[in-house]
Amino acid sequence: MPSQAPLTVHLVRHGETEWNRDGRCQGVTDIPLTPKGLSQAEAVAATFAAKRPGLILSSPLQRARETARRIAEPHGLGCETVAALREWDQGELEGLTGAQLLGEHTAFFHRWQQDPAHTPPPGGETLETLQSRAWPVVDRLREQACDGSVVVVSHTMTIATILCAALGLDLGNIHRLKIDLASRSTIVFGQFGLFSLWRLASLNDRHHLTDRLR
Repeated sequence: MPSQAPLTVHLVRHGETEWNRDGRCQGVTDIPLTPKGLSQAEAVAATFAAKRPGLILSSPLQRARETARRIAEPHGLGCETVAALREWDQGELEGLTGAQLLGEHTAFFHRWQQDPAHTPPPGGETLETLQSRAWPVVDRLREQACDGSVVVVSHTMTIATILCAALGLDLGNIHRLKIDLASRSTIVFGQFGLFSLWRLASLNDRHHLTDRLR
């Protein structure tokens, strides 16, 4: 039977890559962390030092895996990679700067601003598709008897779509969610009055990052 204790899930975004630093669209392209990104990963890992997570899941992309490994190693834990936690596939937009995006794909950008859930990048996937693969990974954790909290290391849009699903928000609100590098956002599933539901405990927490690492 599933555990009746509250389930805490920490959604962690990976540290910085060169494409993050240069303001490029970064989806499924597999890019490593920069030295700053590695330091950010160490900083977010330190926030879990006092309490051992029960389970650590990660996107298979190396920027997430490298971040997850730094969370797992001090506790002697492994890290389970889950393909469904990879980032939004941005198709032809991969690697473009903001200026290139606005110059070469203006029509897409305006359509996506109006209807982010159903507007795919050229050759990419919709946010609705992203949510349909990523959210079940987290929601199914309710059926597991997890010993302690769960850490999920993933990406901006993946985390944002998970949060929308957990909180019952339409994906049209996704622009309102800010998920920074090496941030933690926490959701808890448990009893609330007569009901059990997901609730938001923290959003985009970066207190662990010094000014140099922000």
